[in-house]
Amino acid sequence: MIKLIPKPAKFETRYGEFFINNDTKIYANEKATFAVKTFNELINKHCNFNVKTIDDETKASIKFIIDINLDEEEYIIDCTPDTLVVKHSTKAGAFYAVQSIRQLTKIDILNNADSLSMHSVYIKDLPANKWRGLMLDESRWFFGPTVVKELLDMMAMFKLNVFHWHLTDNVGWRIEIKKYPKLTKIGSYRRGTQNIAWRNLKAVDNTPHEGFYTQEEIKDIVAYAKERNIMIVPEIDFPAHFVAAIASYPELSCEGKQIEVSPVHFEFAKVIACAGKESTYEFMYDVIDELSELFDAPYFHIGGDEVPKAKWKKCPCCQEVIKRENLSGEEDLQGYVNNKLAVYLKRKNKKLIGWNEILKSKKLDSSIVVQYWTYHNDKRVLEHLESGGEAIISKHQAFYFDMTYLQNNLKTTYEYSHEKYGLKDCQGILGVECALWTEWIFSLERLQFQMYPRLFAFSEVAWTPEEEKDYMNFRKRVDDFIPTLEYMGKIYCPLELVDSCKLKAHPASMKFSLKNAHFEYDKAQKYRREKMSK
Repeated sequence: MIKLIPKPAKFETRYGEFFINNDTKIYANEKATFAVKTFNELINKHCNFNVKTIDDETKASIKFIIDINLDEEEYIIDCTPDTLVVKHSTKAGAFYAVQSIRQLTKIDILNNADSLSMHSVYIKDLPANKWRGLMLDESRWFFGPTVVKELLDMMAMFKLNVFHWHLTDNVGWRIEIKKYPKLTKIGSYRRGTQNIAWRNLKAVDNTPHEGFYTQEEIKDIVAYAKERNIMIVPEIDFPAHFVAAIASYPELSCEGKQIEVSPVHFEFAKVIACAGKESTYEFMYDVIDELSELFDAPYFHIGGDEVPKAKWKKCPCCQEVIKRENLSGEEDLQGYVNNKLAVYLKRKNKKLIGWNEILKSKKLDSSIVVQYWTYHNDKRVLEHLESGGEAIISKHQAFYFDMTYLQNNLKTTYEYSHEKYGLKDCQGILGVECALWTEWIFSLERLQFQMYPRLFAFSEVAWTPEEEKDYMNFRKRVDDFIPTLEYMGKIYCPLELVDSCKLKAHPASMKFSLKNAHFEYDKAQKYRREKMSK
């Protein structure tokens, strides 16, 4: 068994060990510069020796060699007792090879080590999916640059390459837009937070919550991610989940009334952007213009989900557009909205992404990418793919990590397959993405608890060929990685609980319970304390 997550596409274990110590020398090409820098930083942190980088390949025992025949993210590790050779064609391949070496040497749990050892092995590895994403919702709870960078580091370690950043919603606008300063002056602040249960709209504390990213902070984080082969895709939710923007600029709504940034999740759900005013589109164009200077990804997410259209039915401006454009009704009006933004984004060399509810309109631009999340099987997604469209799979019942372990346990995540949802052999699937919505995630500890170890299962879904997956083998590798996770100071759900019935003792452990959304976390933390005291 190779102790590596995600499991490589192909590997062969050998006899013997390779040692890294003060006498070790590295030869690296220009595409391996950051990968070698990353490895040296780990050595400096955990060991009491240094390795030298030299220009003479013949005198080095660790060698990074360019192989133009390898795919963009592919790498080969050829390790014998005498040499460690890494082959790659890009910076990404070299970086992922180092992440594998990092796990295989267990360097993260060492302290002042005199040497590192690694079992001899041959690995030929490349991802099963090009899009291996993680979505973080920072509208509902703002964590800040340090937490985001720590999360990017964990993504990189497990070879995930897309960070989908949910930056706006009803409860907060989290990114500076210089043309619209009220978005952060007003929209980034709320007077309190619904803190107990999903449908109890009166359960709002009196603790204000606020925070946003400056454009300089965004640039820094985007650069940080890019070094780690992670593309950041921003999401600006539109036309629904738009209360924070409307609270800042009321004229963006159909009625133009002043409202507050919502402290709860659904109280203001009926307030959405006006689709009949050209000024609404100008606002979005301006936002896209500024964000296009910050994010270089060829994608832009506009949400588009859960759009209540009652206001549009009563709005003269919206009805005028429906009549003028010969639309069948409000569903097609949303399609009109999406198409206008898609056309504008094309000028920026970007594709629009929207949640799969946007498929309710039958007149969508063919370039639009659909993110498939809903619980039920949506035949429209299959039709979209069959007609040549593209999709990202984020199935709620496997990949939503805000859900309890009772609902989405570790095995459920790991055993996801396209075949289960009628998507086997579909062309146009870009890849998979997990998501962490933060309605109840009020701390870094809770974020980590919901994320780990499910993120490891997801990484194997995203990277490892389906035929190479084995849940019990995976569990053993997770168990082997737990000491590293603890040394890194991460909170996680104990393995004894991730698939067991021990968390099922209370109906309030469901995320959508009327009572206590924190029950499962509290119960798991009590379990850990009791275990440690024995």
